[in-house]
Amino acid sequence: MNSARAFAACLIGALLAGAAQADPVASCRPTLPGWDSATLRIEVQGDTLLVQGRIEGDLPARLKAVLAAHPDVATIRFNASGDDRASAMAAGLVLRAAGNFEAHVPAGANCTDACALLFLSGRIRSVDPAAVFDLGQFYEPAQGSAKSADIARQSLEVSNYLIRMGVSRRLLTGTLDRDAASAASGASRCLTPEELHGYNVANWNE
Repeated sequence: MNSARAFAACLIGALLAGAAQADPVASCRPTLPGWDSATLRIEVQGDTLLVQGRIEGDLPARLKAVLAAHPDVATIRFNASGDDRASAMAAGLVLRAAGNFEAHVPAGANCTDACALLFLSGRIRSVDPAAVFDLGQFYEPAQGSAKSADIARQSLEVSNYLIRMGVSRRLLTGTLDRDAASAASGASRCLTPEELHGYNVANWNE
């Protein structure tokens, strides 16, 4: 009996461990491929626009062209990343001016760093509980170190963008506080569903 109980306990523990590893939010690891592709893919499928890969500097112009050719686009799905926050915010303003799009990050997908800023341009925003979403380290330190003036400037730019998108500026301060804690502990963590709604990043329930 004791052996059976011990075996059952080990089996349950293994199952729980496997479930924890499979949770993309807990591990900050998406399960869908393509989010880190070097070539940014912008594809229209019906009334849905797919944005997948690493965001590049030509994104605002590409989005303008795609939306002009496909005026019926209503939903944008994201599975992307990238370091070009300035282009992401410029593209976000393009999307916000073009219409009232629904922005969605589907299960297993990734929307981090520049993608997170672009996503905020949606009027209706939803993030699947099994997706990975995070603003990331929004500033780009030069040669491994960031000047206070650079961080302050970029913080102001992101803060102003958040206000225009109707998102709480606490998203920015919370990210900075978490980055500091992560640097000290070496651990990384993505935004939880509760944080997404608390910051008004997600304004639509899954």
